[in-house]
Parts: sequence; structure tokens; C-alpha cells
Amino acid sequence: MSGTVCPTLVSNYMYRGFVFAQDAIADFVRSLERADKVAFYSYSRDLYRAAALTSDRSEVVRGVRTSVAGDDAALYNSLLLTVQDAGQRPGRKVIVVFSNGPDNSSMVPPEDVAELAQSAGIPIYMISTTEAQLEPVSTAVFDRMSAATGGKAYFAKSWRDEKKAFASIRDDLAHLYSFSYYPKPNPNRGWRSIKVQLVGDRLKKYHVRTRNGYRPRPNRFSTGNVPAESVPN
Repeated sequence: MSGTVCPTLVSNYMYRGFVFAQDAIADFVRSLERADKVAFYSYSRDLYRAAALTSDRSEVVRGVRTSVAGDDAALYNSLLLTVQDAGQRPGRKVIVVFSNGPDNSSMVPPEDVAELAQSAGIPIYMISTTEAQLEPVSTAVFDRMSAATGGKAYFAKSWRDEKKAFASIRDDLAHLYSFSYYPKPNPNRGWRSIKVQLVGDRLKKYHVRTRNGYRPRPNRFSTGNVPAESVPN
């Protein structure tokens, strides 16, 4: 995970269990030993950049501990701003989102967030509590957004599940790789789907998770080569 920037976005639209959530998030931040830099953002109706991107884990943990519960959850608005911030940084980026329920205040549709993250090559991991599962539409959106960007969605029923989800994400990030390829000439300048497979019997025991496509970025890549992120489990 060396060279990786990991912004963490957390909902403070919660009261019950907020302390347990803070403990799980703080432990996760401390465990990111190989990430170059970590930022911590919280959100309610607005985004709050509690800890700017830094290599100092104690500063990020202070941002976690000083967060307070809020009244609204503008998840997609805040996530869009987080993706924009991360996209300005060089190197690999990963966004981890902790939310206790569905979005109830955003003006931005989740499709716009997913499209921007896909274009920037930023995987989004999402951890949500059981409240999100009460709204099947939100559950489906979380699944689609994370899968489309090469991340994964987790739905935690307890603080123990939250800790397990953070541990799973940490393990994924320890096996995050970037690779590039040169596609055949293609006049399509829009979305291009890709599929990555491991070939060979000895590789069948591995599972590869990647983002499911990309948009050409001629200002960065000559002849359309594109990096893809994969996480073998």
C-alpha cells in the first residue's frame, strides 16, 4: 500500500453507538501503517475536513475523537467533494466511507459520484450500519457504487461487525496493485468496460476485484493506456 492516499469519510449523523464507531475508526486509522497519508472528513448536512491529509496518524485520530453527532446525512454531496479532493493528489487513492444510514439531504445523485470516482480511478469502500438496510434502495446504491469503483460495501449489524469490516478493508489495501495496458484503437471516447481474469489452475484460489471500466484521459495517458486497480483476496 506504499504510495497510497486514504481519505476516510464518516457520517456524524448518529447518536447511539457513536463512541463505538469512533473506536473502530481510530483503530483502523492507526492500523494503516503502509499508507503514506490519511485524511479524516466527517459530514452531516455539510462536509467537515476534521484532519487534512497527513502522515501523522495521531492528528487524524484527534480529528476522529473531536467529531460530534449531527442531524442530517448529505452523503453523496460530501462524497463528491471527497473524491474531488483525492483526485488532486498524485499516486494511488482509496476512499473509505462509514455511514450509519441512507442519504437524506444531498442534491447530488450517487451516479455522479460513482462516475467521478471511476474517472479518477479511486476505489470506494463503504461500511454502513443496519439502518441503511431498512431502505433497500440505499443498500443497492452502496453496493453498485463500491463495486463500480473496485471497492466493496459492508453492512454491519454491531460494533464488532464494524471492526471486522475495517479489518477486511485494511487487508484489501495491503494487496492493492496498479497496472496499465494499451487498448486497441477505439473511436469511443466514452465509457469502456474492462474485465480482469486470472489465467491458470494455480491461480484459481485467488479472487480479483477491479473497477469495471474507465474513461479515456488523453491529457494523462498516451494512446489511451489506463491503470486498473485490483485486490486479490
